This record gives sequence, C-alpha cells and structure tokens, in this order.
Amino acid sequence: MTSKGQQVTEVIEGLGLGMAAVGATRVTTDKADLERALGYAWSSWGHSADYPLIERVQKPENELRAGISGSSRRTNAAVVWREGGDSYVVDIALVNRTPEEAARFVGSRPLEEWTLLAELFLSAVNPGDVPVSDVKV
Repeated sequence: MTSKGQQVTEVIEGLGLGMAAVGATRVTTDKADLERALGYAWSSWGHSADYPLIERVQKPENELRAGISGSSRRTNAAVVWREGGDSYVVDIALVNRTPEEAARFVGSRPLEEWTLLAELFLSAVNPGDVPVSDVKV
C-alpha cells in the first residue's frame, strides 16, 4: 500500500501530464483559486476513490495544493510544478519526453484519465478556456 504522500505525488504528476497533453502548462498560484479548482476536479473525477488516503482527508484540495507547492523540491519526478511569479509552470522533467511517454512513469493510469482530470481542473481554474473532451467521468 502506498502512503498518502505517494498518492498525492502520483495525482499531482498525473494532473500535470494531463495539462501538458491538452497544451496548458501554466496556472495561477492563488491559493483560493487553486483549491477551488482542485476541489471541483477531485470531486468530479471518476477515479478519486482509487486514492483512498487522499479521499479520507477532510479537504483533499488542501493536500493536492500542498503537493503542487512542494513539487519543485522533489527529485526523480516525472513532472514538476515550478513557481514562476504569479503562476505555476508544469514541466515534464524527463528529458525529451512527450506526455504520452512520460505517463508510463506516473502510476498505472493511462494518459486519457489524467487528461480528464486536467480538463476538469482547468475548467474550474480558467472557466470557458478549455475544451472538455467527450470522455465520460
């Protein structure tokens, strides 16, 4: 069984991969906006229950935001979130890898499922800016 930290890391890296796959690599660092969007995406995503240690906490969005803010300090990460001014920038840390290739290093979930999580997140953080696929949650 994985730890809560490992589950948070997988979800945050997967979210970053999904964002890169839809061409979005920058989001606000505003705590309230991030947590609102993370809460919406987490509660809407059909795979949240696969991460029971995150699911059990009172506010999963707080855990996920903390994972984003600490992401740049992790070594050997497939995806990192780097703070740059008023934005976090998603960076696929594996040299010369596409999101599809990098997805093999982030858990066992296919890129399409991470892309769906990213679309839910982006639709809440940037309403109206992101086309949402017809993949069912």
